[in-house]
Amino acid sequence: MDTLIRNVTAITLDEDNRILHDVDIAIKDGIITAVERNLVFDKNQVSVIDGRERVALPGFFNAHTHAAMTLERGWAEDLPFDRWLNEKIWVAESALEEEDVYWGAALACCEMLRAGVVGFADHYFWMDQVARAVKEAGMKATLAWCQFGIGAEHEVGGATLERTLRFIREWHGAGEGRIRCALGPHSPYMCPPEFLRRVARAARELNVGIHLHVAESQ
Repeated sequence: MDTLIRNVTAITLDEDNRILHDVDIAIKDGIITAVERNLVFDKNQVSVIDGRERVALPGFFNAHTHAAMTLERGWAEDLPFDRWLNEKIWVAESALEEEDVYWGAALACCEMLRAGVVGFADHYFWMDQVARAVKEAGMKATLAWCQFGIGAEHEVGGATLERTLRFIREWHGAGEGRIRCALGPHSPYMCPPEFLRRVARAARELNVGIHLHVAESQ
């Protein structure tokens, strides 16, 4: 081991939902190798963390995010959903550029890691830039490139379904398997039925999931 957390309370979330009190957690190269009481160690070769009055638990996962929207935080939060979306958010997003999405996602990764979130499912635009941020941060993520299916001229960045499929083929399984991809139609109220059928066929062919909005604000 190179790091030892001593006398900590460990919430295991195993099959029996055990909570272990006053245990030591041994870590080697960033991987937990043992969770036991009174582990023997060489204090000259191990970094010791005092875990008394602290809790160790598995990392959190955020099941639905728009990570790069950290850049739009506080933007018209007092409006009802339809006005917030149509009058503010989509107006702001129409001006987005690729580099904006990278930096917004990078900020989100920093904030999530600080809060104990180790993975997330993201649904946004220019997802290759989000994938870049995830890979650099060492996080896990399922990434879906959001599309409306009403013509490239109406898509953020002019992305097409074909561009999304190239993204999936390039990034699915990247980052030592930490990055997974999905199809990302925006919602049933925005996407035409035929586009949703195309998405479903593509998801089956590529053996990936679909991430979309169904009951927003409900």
